[in-house]
Amino acid sequence: MPSASPDAGTADVAPKAQISSSFGQKGSKICAAWGDGNDPSLANFKTSHVVGLYDWTVQKPSAADSLGFDFWPMLWGGSEDMISAFESTVTAGYGTIILGFNEPNEEGQSNLDPFTAAALWQQYIEPKRSLGYKTCSPAISSRPNGQQWMQEFLQACSGCTIDYQCLHWYDIGFSGLQTYLEENHDTFGLPILLTEFADQDFNSGAQPSLGDVITFMQQALEYFDNTDWILAACPFGILFPQAGVTNNNALQNADGTPTELGTIVINDEY
Repeated sequence: MPSASPDAGTADVAPKAQISSSFGQKGSKICAAWGDGNDPSLANFKTSHVVGLYDWTVQKPSAADSLGFDFWPMLWGGSEDMISAFESTVTAGYGTIILGFNEPNEEGQSNLDPFTAAALWQQYIEPKRSLGYKTCSPAISSRPNGQQWMQEFLQACSGCTIDYQCLHWYDIGFSGLQTYLEENHDTFGLPILLTEFADQDFNSGAQPSLGDVITFMQQALEYFDNTDWILAACPFGILFPQAGVTNNNALQNADGTPTELGTIVINDEY
């Protein structure tokens, strides 16, 4: 959801060539959608259950490597400054998985047609595989046009290698999330990284209570752990102040510690 800053920033770039052995394994499928830059509170969200980390940019938080995260740089969109930062920063060993464009089917996000996205992938993302990176597709939103966008992208992206499908989902209730994930897996057959999700209504309906959100999250965590083709799930989002979703979905308190929901997430409690 957040718009990305193109700046590369500064970070510890010690080589980290291999994806963690726990990635995608039951009990280690949580990833951190992090919005607080180099804030030291990142340490409060690293457990054995939390493996991946991304921040919608190529900026790696300074403590990411020392804390033991797998960093996933993202090429958020197709602007020249973003591409320049991506090209200069995403070097061998800097991260492990490259995340494709952010919600390209949404006008308010990266807003790329499938053919432009495919050309950008072929020119900038595909060559990074020679540096040891795995690649995750552009992250479509759960709007109804998303699957058609992805089908057209895959048809246009000749010679593209995509290891995982990135997905975003916002709606009410676990059953809707399960249906969405299974529809995409049935259609595209790729392992899934759910890089944004929340129990949140964006259609002017009633919002769930905190108790409802906790129940939703516990159902989701159990489902993720017991579904072998779901490799990672990043609840939106670890940032303060919370943006884009209700406070009942907040994962981080003002003092940088996990909320009740955040504690459930990072400890994989269900």
